Amino acid sequence: MQVKVVTPDSSFFDGEAESCVLPAFDGEVGILPGHAPMIARMGHGVARVSVAGKTTRVAVYGGFVKVQDNEVVVLAGGAAAEGASNRAAAEKDYAAAQGDYATAREGGAASAVLADLEEKVRRGRALVALYADS
Repeated sequence: MQVKVVTPDSSFFDGEAESCVLPAFDGEVGILPGHAPMIARMGHGVARVSVAGKTTRVAVYGGFVKVQDNEVVVLAGGAAAEGASNRAAAEKDYAAAQGDYATAREGGAASAVLADLEEKVRRGRALVALYADS
């Protein structure tokens, strides 16, 4: 099956794959060749695409996935590939984002500010997960 993982400004995977596991909004979804057509909302997490026993891992930050006719298209709001950061930096940034969110929430920040900070926390968690099994 053909798999594409793209963001508005970059392509993270484009090629044939044996399977993929994607972070849907409400859990993970596994896709094999011949999967039924579907459109689903993506969550924040790690997309895993398997080709010939090798797995490509990409942290994805929301978006949508469309599966149809042995083609999987992931339109992510943002993404990061392994090597974009390192584990220590990812963990440090995630902890900082959690702290900023907690401080803003306790300080009664506006809901728009909290939403932006919560998005940073989700992205940080996804990036840390990218390195969790590496």
